[in-house]
Amino acid sequence: MTQQILGLDIGSYSFKVVEILHPREGKPELVAFGSVDTPLNVLQSEAEDDQEKVAKIIKMLLKEAKVRSRKVVTAFPEAKIFTRVIEFPPLKGQDLHNALEWEVERFIPLPKDEVKTSWMVLEDGTVPGTQDGGKGKRMKILLVAAPLTLVDRYITILGMAGLEPLAFESEIIGMARSLSPQGSDCPVTLIISLGASATDLCIVDQGIIQFTRSIGTSGSDLAKVISRELGFEQDQAEEYKRAYGLLEDKLGGKVVSVIKPVFDIIVNEIEKAILSYQAQKPMHPVKRVVLTGGTARLPGVVVYLAESLGVEVQIADPWIDVKVPPQFEEDVHRLENQTHFAVAVGLGLKRI
Repeated sequence: MTQQILGLDIGSYSFKVVEILHPREGKPELVAFGSVDTPLNVLQSEAEDDQEKVAKIIKMLLKEAKVRSRKVVTAFPEAKIFTRVIEFPPLKGQDLHNALEWEVERFIPLPKDEVKTSWMVLEDGTVPGTQDGGKGKRMKILLVAAPLTLVDRYITILGMAGLEPLAFESEIIGMARSLSPQGSDCPVTLIISLGASATDLCIVDQGIIQFTRSIGTSGSDLAKVISRELGFEQDQAEEYKRAYGLLEDKLGGKVVSVIKPVFDIIVNEIEKAILSYQAQKPMHPVKRVVLTGGTARLPGVVVYLAESLGVEVQIADPWIDVKVPPQFEEDVHRLENQTHFAVAVGLGLKRI
């Protein structure tokens, strides 16, 4: 049975949509894609007028991108939800349910009746071909919880936009699906999403999420420090950030000198995340870093991170496992469309 799924990434600064055809056999195929800039802070509002404004923007995006399907998978922002990889001894049935309930109470700072929880087994803790299933192994579960107010808001907006929600995921799950698919033979990979409002980290081994973390320092903080220290308006500061970034030999090093201390906060958190993960998995070190998100286009960022972290760093390519028709080839491989669409592509790749 073929499916045609929309992946909709409702980002802080832009909305992105990707329509994917899932044939019975062969690679999923790109049908349509597009993006549109959005007003600041409109997603934070619960006012009905603002929700209608968001729905109107989505409808405009769907029209401009010429998508046909109305069945959508979308993602909640990592900064607005609670995501955690947890481990247990192998459990089933009621024992697993009770253990998950306890974890929800332990790490989610909201009453249980105010959140919607979901979980997926990453590793079941068994070893095929062994009589005892692999004694001493632990199962690994990705637990996600979203405030009901957030869930209701998204359902309302999607309904206003004429869309039928099939599933809600976290942005990290979408990124992992497009950038490190299950069964892939790529090395242990750290995915870094350098976004406008947050920096999200995800370590993936053989397509399985092993570690997640969200950092509050983001691309907008780099522009803010340029504005404050060099006396620019915010729009001009954004332009200088995008033009000169972390390049020492541009504009006398003025821009890099003011943003480096802020960017180093992100680097320090990345280093802590790697150390935390490798303390648990010393035999599976991070061998590769892939960058996505708008700030991944910051001049000099790939070299800077490679030198700081001591591993291979590259810009992510979310289209690698998607069949791209000739009319889209040039567009999808533009740098901005590689760094912008990782979440949307991953959402569109979900099989329902």
